[in-house]
Amino acid sequence: MGHQVNFYVTPADVTQLHLRISEIEPMRILHDRSSTARPREVRSLNLVEETQPLLFYFLVRERDLALVATEHVPAQGYWTVDYLRSPVVQFNSCYFDGKILRRGRVYHVDGFYGADDTWVDKSESFRSWAKAVLRTTKKVLQKHGSEYIGEDALAWLERENGKLVT
Repeated sequence: MGHQVNFYVTPADVTQLHLRISEIEPMRILHDRSSTARPREVRSLNLVEETQPLLFYFLVRERDLALVATEHVPAQGYWTVDYLRSPVVQFNSCYFDGKILRRGRVYHVDGFYGADDTWVDKSESFRSWAKAVLRTTKKVLQKHGSEYIGEDALAWLERENGKLVT
């Protein structure tokens, strides 16, 4: 089963959210793509490469880093984190250009179907941590309809009459 929290956040909100999530347990941030089978670690959820903000990340507890599996995408020439089989939480940030703010989310799955088509639960400690990440996200952000919004995003929305995009 999958669990998610949808949100609207600016880079300033992402910084605050990252700080609060980091307080739960030591963790690392992985970019969704790597040039090798080893996951690519990054320092921030607000990275910009070649003038483009990176939006797709995975959060992993430090103690689970060695358990992260990757899949090769030969047609594109990169490796990506296998989030179904890995103890990770997806963190999809929001595209923001000052005019529109696209929705992002945090998401995780409790388990997966193994090679013999039987359900395999991820560890209880991972599931507990992942739930804490989603809970913390809800606490840091404000409820906004069926989704959540960051303090800076809400101020921008009201000040600039911005547009939220799903």
